[in-house]
Amino acid sequence: MMIGVYSQRKKMGKYEKYVYWLEGAKFESLRLSLAKEEISMHETKKAVCVPLAKRVEIGYVPPNAWEKYELCKRQMSWYRTSHHFGRFLVVSSRELNKYGLSHETIIQDTKFRPGLLPGKKEKLTLIKQGSYQKYKPSKWENIGGEDEEVHDRWLKIMGVRGITYEELFITHCANHANFIEPLYCVHENDSVVPFSIDKTSHICSACLEFFNIVGHQFHKKYVVPCPGAVLFAGMAPNRYFEVTGP
Repeated sequence: MMIGVYSQRKKMGKYEKYVYWLEGAKFESLRLSLAKEEISMHETKKAVCVPLAKRVEIGYVPPNAWEKYELCKRQMSWYRTSHHFGRFLVVSSRELNKYGLSHETIIQDTKFRPGLLPGKKEKLTLIKQGSYQKYKPSKWENIGGEDEEVHDRWLKIMGVRGITYEELFITHCANHANFIEPLYCVHENDSVVPFSIDKTSHICSACLEFFNIVGHQFHKKYVVPCPGAVLFAGMAPNRYFEVTGP
């Protein structure tokens, strides 16, 4: 197992988000409680990473929104096969424990920087792992079923140049695989902490790690935002964020 270089986290107070997964009844109870306090929630109708924006005090993603945004429709197949399927996602800039809720993850700034990152050969090794092959949704790897124009538009919107979508997709798969069975990680307090294996422009659907759809078995993860999280939520590119469970 390869070990990265860890710099002790220092709370900088610049970014903090609390992530909750709620059944319908609990979500409705929260909505009514907030309404009584004249606190509104921002509903996400397209990109599910929008609630990660600092400008969104409390945002939510309804279950029917995950496959509405065409650009990320295939990627969101991970949600459909996860244990969170059918739940409402709520992302808040403050704790909501006063409403009887327990957070799924807390996302914060960190000064973490990795050591050695994998090349193509090592990424292919990650993808071949049985854990990834078993866990991945079948729809996720069906890029051949998508129009080439969709791939070209994705590359253009995300600002990726000099590489084909097929080559880039190797990194997309390997990155998720590393949060399922890590080969690239650090050890903290006798716990394994996986991290993203490439820079922002080569990462896809980092929301899956931020929201604990992928990597939920680990108490902590270090996650680099994908281009979508940078574009739609204003997260800092090429920077690792600490994602911790309760």
